[in-house]
Amino acid sequence: MQKPFNNNYHRQPMMVFTNDQIKAPNIIIIDEEWKNLWTFPRKRALEMAEEQWKDLVQIRYDQEKMTSMVKLVDYGKYMYQKQKEEKEKKKTQKPNIMKEIKMNYAIWENDLLLKMKKAKEMLWEKFNVKFSIKLKGREKIYKGKAIEKLIRIKNDLADVGKTQYEYPKEEANGFSIILFSK
Repeated sequence: MQKPFNNNYHRQPMMVFTNDQIKAPNIIIIDEEWKNLWTFPRKRALEMAEEQWKDLVQIRYDQEKMTSMVKLVDYGKYMYQKQKEEKEKKKTQKPNIMKEIKMNYAIWENDLLLKMKKAKEMLWEKFNVKFSIKLKGREKIYKGKAIEKLIRIKNDLADVGKTQYEYPKEEANGFSIILFSK
C-alpha cells in the first residue's frame, strides 16, 4: 500500500539536539544570560549539565572546528520560550493577501469607476488587487476591449498601485492584471 502524500511538511517541529544527541567533541557552553562559560570536552559538559539539573541545547554547530555552541537551560522552559517567540513573530507579520475584482468586458462606465474606487481603497490598505475579465464562448472576439479596460485601470490607478507587467496577462478564459500596493 502506498503512503499518502503529506502536504504538512512546514508544520513539522524544528529538530533540536539536546544532551546525548550532541556529538561534537568540543562544546562551548553559554548560560541563560548568554554568558560564555568556556569550552569543554563533551563528557565534561554533559556532567556539568547533570550536576546543575539542566539540559544542553545545541544552538549552533561548526563543522570545521567540530564544536557545538550549546545553551545550558531547562529544556521545557527553552521550548516554551521558543514557541512564544514564534507566535509573536506570526502576530506581527501581515499576510500578503490578494483581493480579486471580477468584471465583464462590457462593463458600464459608472460601474468601472466604482470598482476602481473600491480597488483604490484596498491598495491604500496594503492589499494587492487582481482585476480579471473572463471571456466565454463568442465573447473571445472582444479580447481587444478587455485588454483596453485593464490597461485603463492600470493607468488610472498608477498613483496607488504598480504592476509587474505592462500588458495584461492572458489566462485560460480571459485576461487579468495584478496591482501591487506601493
